[in-house]
Amino acid sequence: MKITDIKPILLSYKYSEKEAWGWSGGSIKVWHTALVQVFTDEGIYGLGEMGTGHYMPQVAAAVVDFLRPTVVGQDPFKTEVIYDRLYKLGANWGRRGVAQGVIGGIEMALWDIKGKALNVPVHVLLGGKHFDRIKAYASGGMEQPVDSLVKEVEGYLKKGYKAVKIRGGYPIETGRDRANVKAVRDALGYDFDLMLDAGQGYVPYPWATSEAIRFCDELAEFKLRFIEEPARTDDVTGYAKITAASKTPIAGGENSCSIFELKTLCDNDCVDIIQPDACQAGGIGVIKRAADYAAFSGKQIAPHVFRSGISHSAHLNILSTCPNALFCEHQQVANPLLTELLIEPIEFKDGYFTVPDLPGLGVFINDDIINKYPFLPGTEQRFKVESIK
Repeated sequence: MKITDIKPILLSYKYSEKEAWGWSGGSIKVWHTALVQVFTDEGIYGLGEMGTGHYMPQVAAAVVDFLRPTVVGQDPFKTEVIYDRLYKLGANWGRRGVAQGVIGGIEMALWDIKGKALNVPVHVLLGGKHFDRIKAYASGGMEQPVDSLVKEVEGYLKKGYKAVKIRGGYPIETGRDRANVKAVRDALGYDFDLMLDAGQGYVPYPWATSEAIRFCDELAEFKLRFIEEPARTDDVTGYAKITAASKTPIAGGENSCSIFELKTLCDNDCVDIIQPDACQAGGIGVIKRAADYAAFSGKQIAPHVFRSGISHSAHLNILSTCPNALFCEHQQVANPLLTELLIEPIEFKDGYFTVPDLPGLGVFINDDIINKYPFLPGTEQRFKVESIK
């Protein structure tokens, strides 16, 4: 089998006024999904998702075009060989950021091809399942009044979720994050896992380390399952200090763009829980290795899963093979491509996802989907840059 072509597929979903959402790092009115399709001479194709293409779709597409000559003609079963060649091709420009997202999308598509060709799910190729089910958490709680937030979280619990994450990251002196957490606990109790995402990789003014330590201490009484990203993404020293001082587990790593950045988080005890994203950090193989390394470091994995059904399936396949798997994130903001790219729906029951057993990643694409969600250039996501104090 040989690869005959690869092509980027850019899709957009424009939110209605009611669906648009915001958080401490910005606001979203259009959701971009950047896919890569890899074709073979045996008629089997694979699909992958480029996480960084969500923010810079046209740049991601251009990188796919640049990498095409290196990929075409290769054996898709040589996943590691192809990944290594692509990684080294960007020796002076591509070892972080958007290039890693593109490479991750291509690598993901190769796993999809291998599974389809062998008629087995990706988790078999990764060594087999430790778990048939993975605990899900509802990932929502965006910017809104506190009474509305409580109703939203209550709605997730009624649907069967046993874990919920809400957004935060506002200036600590406003008391906004603490008030939200307290309101949810006062109204709904402690019989479910509650997490707070501080989003310090996105906010215009990240907290000082001393502030973050004080904040985590103040929230300890609410028994959060974890606090996510209470430090700037690349503040390794600050992360380690916060984690050492916090009574609440600290999670992070969704913005890590390589196995080396994830290794750094583990080696320096920056987090208790790593949150890598296969669409961002280089693909399925990178996340599996990161999960194994985290396990050796006594840490759990709860990956960032906030994209399409391709990402959702890929991460469930990975998590099922990881003894240290904690959660699978489940995006709650509107995103029809979370389900429309799946051959079959992923079963959710009693707070858990059933790990899919379809060949490859169990995903597909056709012209109807492409025409339904045409790419909308000029609507790329922007983070807040103005003061929110």
